[in-house]
Amino acid sequence: MIKGNFSWGLYLLVCLMVSGGCASPQKQLTSAVPLQQYEFPDLKELMAQQERPIAIFIEAEWCKFCRNMEQTTLKNKRVINWLNDAYYFISFDGEHKEEVVFNEHVFGYQPTGRNTGIHDLAKALGSIDGELTFPAFVILNPKYEIVFQYNAFLTARAMADILEKGVRN
Repeated sequence: MIKGNFSWGLYLLVCLMVSGGCASPQKQLTSAVPLQQYEFPDLKELMAQQERPIAIFIEAEWCKFCRNMEQTTLKNKRVINWLNDAYYFISFDGEHKEEVVFNEHVFGYQPTGRNTGIHDLAKALGSIDGELTFPAFVILNPKYEIVFQYNAFLTARAMADILEKGVRN
């Protein structure tokens, strides 16, 4: 219970101002420009037109951290600008069941249990010390060599900084 000269109307007004103030910056950080996404089969033609590094977000449907990154980090204006302007961005389901041809190799799905499994391409790109955890973020140079790997949630600020450094190197 609130004591003193504090009225409920003033209390409600302050609550609305605080909640509105917390929501506003998030709207400013999100971009109206959509994130351009590509598929692995597109890369050969894209690279022939213009060589760029490739940024790959490896996720799984059940991964709550992956969903959180999709709703925050990958909707951030600065991140989207970097990905659209300087990279070819691919979001890849690490449990994708179809074969994928990449860099003249065929990668397939490997069951690990009754209803579980992992895609060989996700393992090849996202594994660090032989282990793949979701989400994974990988940057390849135009020769398809891994130049950066990270297996955990990335904030928008951290990802934008990584993307900026990746272009400079």
